[in-house]
Amino acid sequence: MKNKFLKIISFLLFGFGFSQTSISLETAIDKAFKNNLNLKSGVLKINYQEKMKNSAVVIDPINISAEIGQMNSFYVDNRFSVSQTIRLPKFYNAHKTLLLEEWKNSLINLDLQKWQLKRELSLIYNELNYFNEKKKLLKKADSIFTQYFQRADLRLKKGESNLLEKATAENLRSQAEMQLKALEKDREIAIQKLSFLINDGNLYQNQNAKYGIINLESLNDDYSGNPLILKQLEQEKNIQNAKLQTEKAKLNPSFSIGYNNMSMYGNGADNKFYERSARFHSGMIGVGLPIFNSAQKSVIEAQKVNQQIAENNYELGLINQKNQFSQIFGQYKKLNDEVSYYQKTGLNNSESILKTSNNQYFNGEINYLEWTLLVTQALEIQNKYVDRLKEMNDKIIELNLLQNNN
Repeated sequence: MKNKFLKIISFLLFGFGFSQTSISLETAIDKAFKNNLNLKSGVLKINYQEKMKNSAVVIDPINISAEIGQMNSFYVDNRFSVSQTIRLPKFYNAHKTLLLEEWKNSLINLDLQKWQLKRELSLIYNELNYFNEKKKLLKKADSIFTQYFQRADLRLKKGESNLLEKATAENLRSQAEMQLKALEKDREIAIQKLSFLINDGNLYQNQNAKYGIINLESLNDDYSGNPLILKQLEQEKNIQNAKLQTEKAKLNPSFSIGYNNMSMYGNGADNKFYERSARFHSGMIGVGLPIFNSAQKSVIEAQKVNQQIAENNYELGLINQKNQFSQIFGQYKKLNDEVSYYQKTGLNNSESILKTSNNQYFNGEINYLEWTLLVTQALEIQNKYVDRLKEMNDKIIELNLLQNNN
């Protein structure tokens, strides 16, 4: 029942509900930058950090208190007090710096999200182009094996061949049909991925164009890592350093000021009698010294470790970037050699094998088993070429993006 439901949904999506609009890679990237939900979350994160910058100077609440009782004599008096604790500017400046560094990090993260989105879209688009080319090959194979099956069936009816030849032909045709159906399913999944990333309510497919090698930008001989990724790692160092300075600032003394207003009914120290309406004033200033600061010092030492971790992550990220680039470039060179072989020699040989084997088979110079072996070999060469071309284009996309964060 579940499979039937999925089939109905798939049919509605791809049959009637949504038409597939062809779109270029550049347009897909532009639309995704405007509508992608992940990027929208990144923008909201920037807005959050923007507002948080205004919270750098957080003043402790004013303390208001009242007392009533026998504070000065047998008579009942009352007192009102107001006090405020403040910290040195160094504490607030450290907190402000931390919030500023976190805001900068949110900007870098949005750029990094855009870079990653562009990478995903480019790889999916290349995959869709690859599916188009594979579809052409599978249709070609299906046509060849269908003709072979019809001929084998006719030969069997005339008594010129046996059942094995027909069964072989039918099996080859069925395999081509199944591969074509599987390819269509994979293509539908890729279209859904592309449309999900663009996220504007439409269903998009790649534009039909000749499938070839993607342009490889000039390679940097002294590659030192993707600027955007390294910038993000550098910013993490800045954040951890700002956190350290914030924790250190907590060891600075705090100051408090206060004001008292009280009554004093009865005789005062000056031997005068004061009514309840008489009020007396006093001021207060105090210093808060973090004498019991072992816990805070432990926090500072722990934060120093976080700072070292950020430093180490930067060095590790730099090494990983160089190693990743080197590995991908090595894979690209290997694939480039294979693709060059197929373009210069392999594909021509494949077409020559197809043409010659068909002529020899129809002229009775080779049997159906020999023909099957030769045709399968020729088609395999063409399929491997398209597979290697797709893999090489993936590597080119990675190399271009690793060198350029735009």
